[in-house]
Amino acid sequence: MNKKAKLSFICGMALTMLAITTQQNVKADTTTDNQVTTTSTQNQAVSQATAATTPTDDQKAVDTPATATDDTANAQATVANTADTTATNDQTTTTAADQNADTQADATASNITQLKGIVTTRNQATPLYKQDGSAITDRQLGPNTPWFTDQKLQYNGKTYYRVATNEYTDGQDVVLTYGNAADGIIRVKSSGAVNFSRSDKGFTRNGSANQAANTVWRYNRTDKVNGMTYYQIANNVWLNSDDATTAAAYQNPNGWLQIHNSQIQPSGGAVGYDLYNGVEGIKTYLVRKYFGYSNAHTIYDGSVAASVRALQSRKGLPVTGVVNLATWKAMGFVESTWYGIDSYVAPLQTNMTSTRTDHIEAMINQAYKYLGQPWISGAASMPSYGVDCSGLVTQALYASGIDSSPISNIQHAQPGHEWNSRDYWADNRLPRVNFNNRQRGDLIFFADPSTGVVWHVGILLNRDTMIESWPFAVQVHSIYSSRGNIVGVKRVFH
Repeated sequence: MNKKAKLSFICGMALTMLAITTQQNVKADTTTDNQVTTTSTQNQAVSQATAATTPTDDQKAVDTPATATDDTANAQATVANTADTTATNDQTTTTAADQNADTQADATASNITQLKGIVTTRNQATPLYKQDGSAITDRQLGPNTPWFTDQKLQYNGKTYYRVATNEYTDGQDVVLTYGNAADGIIRVKSSGAVNFSRSDKGFTRNGSANQAANTVWRYNRTDKVNGMTYYQIANNVWLNSDDATTAAAYQNPNGWLQIHNSQIQPSGGAVGYDLYNGVEGIKTYLVRKYFGYSNAHTIYDGSVAASVRALQSRKGLPVTGVVNLATWKAMGFVESTWYGIDSYVAPLQTNMTSTRTDHIEAMINQAYKYLGQPWISGAASMPSYGVDCSGLVTQALYASGIDSSPISNIQHAQPGHEWNSRDYWADNRLPRVNFNNRQRGDLIFFADPSTGVVWHVGILLNRDTMIESWPFAVQVHSIYSSRGNIVGVKRVFH
């Protein structure tokens, strides 16, 4: 090869090597750029997630619901998975994989215990720490806020609880609880109930004597482990769903009036309603009595309205003919009665341990409290006043746990609702039974012989005797005491 050819060969080789080197450098730079982009995306997502845990003026803390999940990721980590909405699928996959790898690595550490709980910060901002115990300085948890925790870390003689990926709170700064905040009542089943305590290792018997059968307990937390529900009834004292239930001992079938195991509240109108033409009940009774009118039929009519207008004129009140609170007080009645008469609902005499017989006896016991009180049309208030026949039934039902709304104590006094005996007769939630099968606690209905329209109802004490309000007072009578034609019997409790 001559010198010229050698020179050409050497130059060609040099150019080839330069091109290869340049291509490798470009590929290396491109990979580095992609790695930086992915890392930046991951950091942004974590940054957004942890920033969400930092209290602001608008958001003192993420209000994480007190419900543990099977995920090792907690509420804050969940935010991290969704915070960066601009990440690509590849970037999101990388982020999730990295977080999963961290979680799996953490889970193998000998000083870590897996758990499901909630840590609530105390009355101050709460610092965060890394797994090596070093402080996180750019954020902290707000005071008095709950956070999911899935790990307990023992490090250098201290206890930490994980609230986000590689973010922990000092155990002295928080209160650890298990399960969810709740408020309810449970009934111990017939075999009694074992007492359990809860620790990070799970539930264990605490050695106390079993809770007695058919006792009732209020619980403030629930927790679920291996398909079992636990109810906390005292400080770290739990009963489980094998031994206790939220179901009442007795309940009517679907389609019947349902039994309530908490106090029934007034319904059917406003407590403290005004009196005007057509209104009946106790307040109208007292106004008619104030002006000297008969209460043979207790109704707010034109005569009452005229007397009210005259009173309002004398007292310097707006002359409306309607009795409001100011007019009521001008008559000398106290304000508490204006609301108290309307709001009276018979105290509940049963609970979730009550049997069918208990409910029937509660109903009859309440009815007897009115014995001897006068019949007052449209009245369904307290035993210190009178009631009519359906008003007596309404309050008796309340005492036994039955809310018959829209038939109610307040509704009964409103215009057009005097005949609630007809409403009860038409209510399909009270099934009719064969007259020959009637029994104590059933309702018996009577109709006007001239029209066949229902006009009276009583509560059976036995097959042939009832407690009722009519014609002049609440009394006990035979069902054959000329109350009209017996049209049928309806059953309250199955």
